[in-house]
Amino acid sequence: MSRPDDSYLTPEQLANVRRHADRLLRDAAALGRFPTPIDDILAAAKVTVVDDEILNESFMKRLAAKAAAGLATIKSALSKVLGLFEANDRLVVIDKDVPRPRIAFVKLHETGHGSMPHQTRLYALMQDCEKTLDPEITDLFEREANVFASEAMFQGEVFAKHAHDREFGVKTAMALAKQFGGSNYATFRRYVTTNPHACCLIVLEPASSDGAGGFRANVRRVVASISFDRIYDSAALALPVTGQHALRSLVPRGKQRMIAPRGVQLTDRNGEPRECIGEAFHTGHQTLVLLRDHRPVNTTTVIMPGMQEFRATLGKIAKPS
Repeated sequence: MSRPDDSYLTPEQLANVRRHADRLLRDAAALGRFPTPIDDILAAAKVTVVDDEILNESFMKRLAAKAAAGLATIKSALSKVLGLFEANDRLVVIDKDVPRPRIAFVKLHETGHGSMPHQTRLYALMQDCEKTLDPEITDLFEREANVFASEAMFQGEVFAKHAHDREFGVKTAMALAKQFGGSNYATFRRYVTTNPHACCLIVLEPASSDGAGGFRANVRRVVASISFDRIYDSAALALPVTGQHALRSLVPRGKQRMIAPRGVQLTDRNGEPRECIGEAFHTGHQTLVLLRDHRPVNTTTVIMPGMQEFRATLGKIAKPS
């Protein structure tokens, strides 16, 4: 079962988040600089970053006591805290065990909490964990902070200008991750959601043996462009990928890391077959599958009995005397 994608904001909420992110990017003179200068953005936000701290129970109690002394409201994490924002001292603290590829995003997420006044007016201490940093989170403030982090990391509209005048594919998305400094997952996600093509990202868990000589790869998430979702039921792609699945040829096996572009056939919302071009990249933790709609599958012409004779007769009638 794939995880839901609840990063949706209303147009008004999205416009507000983008406004704050754009202002911070301009204050940091970050637009058009690569990789995205995270430290300059944090400096422009006037936050102090501590990124070698162990966010254990003792540390959290000290911060919570300080917040409580000021009669402030605390927004608690749902599991082990990976990052937090403390509003009084504008302090961003990142747990030392956060994986390196995710550190920049977590910093920007916490900075997002501190850059939106409607959040800091309500909470003086905001804690984040694996669940609140995930796009599936249903909490509005966390969705806003996630979107803020993406807008800042990929410099708003700058990403699309650099992304979509290049050939579509995995290598382009990987190059963009290196250019902007984002993780592969965050970049692939942005690549699809801003893409003018009908395309889709499918995130697979590592494949495992099914016990019968085959394999099974569970789908972690499906992220589709608006145009892709108009053509296909994206939810139908959430079934585990096995040897009978349409995407079976896109699952890296053994030491494979890349699956070159190849045709796969899907069924559209009208029940008609269509050809897609798919390719994949195994990051070591998950497989990122990119799909792009290509064209309808040519249907076989059915020749009815007597059809050849009928066409021959039509040909004779059409010939001039």
